[in-house]
Amino acid sequence: MSSFIGKTAIITGGASGIGQRVAEDIVAQGGNVVIGDVNVALGKKLASKLGSHGSFVELDVSRGADCSLAIETAVSTFGGVNFLVNSAIRMAAKPLIELSETDWRKTLDVGLTGTFLMSQAFARHLNKKGSPGAIVNISSIGAQHPYGGSGPYSAVKAGVTLLTEQMAIEWAEHGIRVNALAPGTIETPLTTYLKDPEVRESRTRAVPLQRIGQPADISNGVLYLLSDSASWVTATTLTVDGGVTKTLFNYLKGRGWS
Repeated sequence: MSSFIGKTAIITGGASGIGQRVAEDIVAQGGNVVIGDVNVALGKKLASKLGSHGSFVELDVSRGADCSLAIETAVSTFGGVNFLVNSAIRMAAKPLIELSETDWRKTLDVGLTGTFLMSQAFARHLNKKGSPGAIVNISSIGAQHPYGGSGPYSAVKAGVTLLTEQMAIEWAEHGIRVNALAPGTIETPLTTYLKDPEVRESRTRAVPLQRIGQPADISNGVLYLLSDSASWVTATTLTVDGGVTKTLFNYLKGRGWS
């Protein structure tokens, strides 16, 4: 895709996992990336690997000042910003009855409020410049189906999905497209449970395409939604899950259809 040559993306939570792969793929297609993350060591390492097309900024998306600094970094380093990928998340995986108020609030602060603050800073900058742009927010199939034991995760991701739609309809007149992508099970540093062979086998069997997703699977979708190929796509959630969310009836016994 030629959509990324000479253009710049900010990627929150960009130091590892899905965000890292998106950063690598944008640079591979001629773009520049500002990697925003609270993990300074990993972020700087990735920026160094990407050379002159990569830059790192320490970014806590729950702080508006940090979000503004990410915009300033993109402008001062690469001359502007065209794309935003919100993939920062904080996990507090516990049953709701055991969840502390602190964990609830911190998870919302990063996953939902952070998505709002970073997107708002991006949109304000583009509006001031009179420039178009595109945002992709990483949601989850957990936004579509409650994920028991995951604490605030499903609520946060459901909020991200609806926030995506609201931002899209409010900002369309300014030429800013906003979409979400809902991954299924993806092998990242956060999905440590996949190291258990029994869990991995069970998850693999549940996926119609019979494999665990990889960050590249999600990055391909993100780059499409950011690109000119999706120029008439906004307020949409793209599900990339190997088909798993459509398998309910596979697990329900009933009459045999002839």
